Amino acid sequence: MDPNLRPLYGRKDLEQLKTFDRAAIFEALGSFDDRGLSEEAFVARAADLLDARRVPGLAEARGAAILEAVHLACREASPTPDRVPASPQETRQAEDLLAHRFQFYNEVHQLPEEIDWDFNPGTGHWAHDLNRFSYLQTLTRAFLGAGDPRFGRKAVGLILDWIAKCDFGRAFVGTPYVFGSYLNQAIHCEVWSGCVQQLLPGGMVHPPELLRILKSLHDQLAYLEIVTRGHAGNWPTIGCRGILATLAALPVFRDTDRFAGYCIDALADQIDEQVLPDGVQDELTPHYHSVVINNLLGALRAARGLGRDLAPRTLSPLRKMIHYQQQTLLPDGSAQVAFNDSDPAAVPRVAEALAREKLEEFLSPPERLGPERFPYAGVAFLRQRQDRGDLYLAFDGGPYGRSHQHEDKLGFWLFAYGRSFLVDPGRHLYDRTSASYRPYLVTTRAHSTVMVDDAGQHSAGRPETWVPKAPVPLAWDVKAGEMRASAAYDLGYGPDNAIAVVHRREVVFVGERFWIAFDAMEGDGEHRIESRFQFAPCALRVDGTRARTGFEDANLLLWALPSAPFTDVHVEEARENPRGGWYSSGYGQIEPAPCLSLSTAVRLPFFAATLLFPYRGPTPPPVTFEVQGKTALVETPEMGRVSVTSALEER
Repeated sequence: MDPNLRPLYGRKDLEQLKTFDRAAIFEALGSFDDRGLSEEAFVARAADLLDARRVPGLAEARGAAILEAVHLACREASPTPDRVPASPQETRQAEDLLAHRFQFYNEVHQLPEEIDWDFNPGTGHWAHDLNRFSYLQTLTRAFLGAGDPRFGRKAVGLILDWIAKCDFGRAFVGTPYVFGSYLNQAIHCEVWSGCVQQLLPGGMVHPPELLRILKSLHDQLAYLEIVTRGHAGNWPTIGCRGILATLAALPVFRDTDRFAGYCIDALADQIDEQVLPDGVQDELTPHYHSVVINNLLGALRAARGLGRDLAPRTLSPLRKMIHYQQQTLLPDGSAQVAFNDSDPAAVPRVAEALAREKLEEFLSPPERLGPERFPYAGVAFLRQRQDRGDLYLAFDGGPYGRSHQHEDKLGFWLFAYGRSFLVDPGRHLYDRTSASYRPYLVTTRAHSTVMVDDAGQHSAGRPETWVPKAPVPLAWDVKAGEMRASAAYDLGYGPDNAIAVVHRREVVFVGERFWIAFDAMEGDGEHRIESRFQFAPCALRVDGTRARTGFEDANLLLWALPSAPFTDVHVEEARENPRGGWYSSGYGQIEPAPCLSLSTAVRLPFFAATLLFPYRGPTPPPVTFEVQGKTALVETPEMGRVSVTSALEER
């Protein structure tokens, strides 16, 4: 069948595709089943997957001449790679890989000589990483740097082993890891093709091996075209980037133009759908927002390598996306705000990629990084302008997001004088066993917000609110000496959303010197109100409702004053059953970090004001703080007496 005339399958057809026999599956992929074919028959059939216009001599070649023509075309399309000496660490890692010792996120496992690609000896994500093949880059760098053919041949051998053992006839049925996530194919296609491109000039990929790899890559690209069509979120952007990167590295496929055209159109549709008008990706997760940016830049580079470009409507939102990304980076660049599933220490760095594509002007200068509200994402930055200082608070008053969600509305991240003090706790591990702290980290208990009757928020129970269709109710006001942001959580607490209490929070940045958080709890009857503040790892000193960190260079004073006295004030740190007081700076990392809990049982309404006062050095300045009704009074040596009245209205 002409590949351009076969049906266009997508995610809506996955159940149907699961019922196909092998012949129908490979027909859907525009390919052939190589099981049982002689080598000569395989070479002839595989040549049909390639483009004679891109492989000189292919049209008239037969047998071994096909192999030589394909090998020559791919080798000539491969630039001579840099031969940078491998570091001792890279060489050790490459030696480990020769022995099948694989490490992902500091989790090491020894696999047997015969690898089962669907076997997982570790935590939930480990075998997905095994199937993503990032380690081929280590082997390739070690070969290029040391010239040791063992490393180059091992890289090729692992690719061929996966191809031989992973039956594409099962692609749509699914398997635990080989076909358990199409991200595995999207990522490893890019890695495979990039490594093959670098290994070809060194003679590490033999002609019959190259054709086997090209046939598998063709089938995987066709598979990705199907499974990404009609999908949403960051996944299809990874899929399209993987397709385009593979085509750019090995530009010999018969379906290159169709695959590339699909990706360019699909990315345009995806950005239209998932990037909100304020430039924030609708998972509302800084980490995955950055993933989508990286995918767009990678896809752009690959498309241009094919002599094409992304659609203008794809690139137009990119400037806004990068600006939001910059706002989520701490002023010193040490971390990224970790709302929802994010890794604070995984700091995105896009300047080099932008410069490579001549898009340097997409970066906002320091004077544009300052107080700002993103009305669809519901995020406000109550901060100093970056060229004037580093006092910074990111406030999350937005909805739940498309995916990767945490029950954390009205939480915030506070950074000042070179330190993070109040943080979002990260995600730890995508694993369903007790080894993972993520089931705790996604809860309200893990964030700097409020619990009611020992229950957390439950935005999960209101899916119609997850992705905003219009600007969300996030009040924002900036005037001389003061900026304010406020929002509310009003979806109900507890697993069935039955606790009908509304939490309204207003954060005020006063004189670009300190913040006050006003909390109003509204509802009927008596409830236990617990206000929680998750600190970064530190020594925390508590005196009544005052708490302060214990660093030598810079610190934070937190002072809470409620309308009814808190009857229980305590710190949770490294607590289990239930968990409390933990922080994950990166994937697979977890460490104790104090969480301050202040609670009381009270008849609503309830009101509290919390002073958040950063200072340099180990000794707090003589600050006084009192609350009269809805007005907070703060006196400091540098500012004198300051009065701040909450704008929260009782309802």
